[in-house]
Amino acid sequence: MWRSPEERLAPVEGAPQWKRMVVRPTRLGVGLLVMVALLWLVGLQYQVNLAYAVAFWLLGFAGVALLLNLRQLLALRLDVAMPHEVFAGGEAVLQVSAGENVRRRWLWLCNEDDFVNDPKSAAIWREWQLPAGRGEPLDWAVPALRHGYLRIPVLRSASLAPFGLYMVQCSWSWSTQMVVYPAPLPHTPDTLTQPDGEEDTSRPPVQGGDEIAYLQAHQEGMPLNHIAWKTYAKTGQLLDKRFDMPQSAVRSMVISYKDYPSVSHKERLAGLLCHRVLEAERSGLPYVLELPRRTIAPQKGQREIALTALALL
Repeated sequence: MWRSPEERLAPVEGAPQWKRMVVRPTRLGVGLLVMVALLWLVGLQYQVNLAYAVAFWLLGFAGVALLLNLRQLLALRLDVAMPHEVFAGGEAVLQVSAGENVRRRWLWLCNEDDFVNDPKSAAIWREWQLPAGRGEPLDWAVPALRHGYLRIPVLRSASLAPFGLYMVQCSWSWSTQMVVYPAPLPHTPDTLTQPDGEEDTSRPPVQGGDEIAYLQAHQEGMPLNHIAWKTYAKTGQLLDKRFDMPQSAVRSMVISYKDYPSVSHKERLAGLLCHRVLEAERSGLPYVLELPRRTIAPQKGQREIALTALALL
């Protein structure tokens, strides 16, 4: 190795350069270099020209193997596709793809944190064989322990191909972040209507009638009468209808942080509200999400907006 790993293995975005890689000879490579040195000493001591020839031939073979090994990572560009939704306590399954790959590659990948904690463990590495062209993406599971922003960890790649004489390593990083939604906490909320049928003046008013408000992407479990079949017949796209409803019908669908005055922990409050938002989305009825500094009324993309607001609560 010619420079320290800390200096050379700084994570890269895009295609890495040779100076950003770390090269280490394997046991096979060390054995080959020792053999070259012994053959050279034999030729020097006994003036055996054949020993010189074999030594320099093996040395040239080792040099070519190094160049071919470096080519496994040179000009390689890794892209990461985010999952659509991730909830706290689960795993974010990212998809790693090689973009416009022009040659066959044989790589090993692992999380940088796992490598730092146990650099000698072989169990942390995953094999990934890439054909020339667009190959199948690799599923990369990242733990999502808490809601909020999740930083994509640094990914370390290594290659031993084609002869296994060297290990070439490079680290990858991405500046993008993903939002982890709160883990829903199932519960049965108390009735939220006022006694004697009075209006709850502390809640935001909701305008509406029985007309279709807008169309949204289809969700599993949506009632069949909420599917826009006419739109599906024309465009082939499966959409769900969202309706405006009168204030009297929607009053109980106001999901507010005020319904949990005894809950002070933000993570638990976000989980309780997340459960009710998902239930409202599953039922297909309009709802209003009321947070301490924001109110989210029925609108296009309300599910994603509401869950993101709860994740950043």
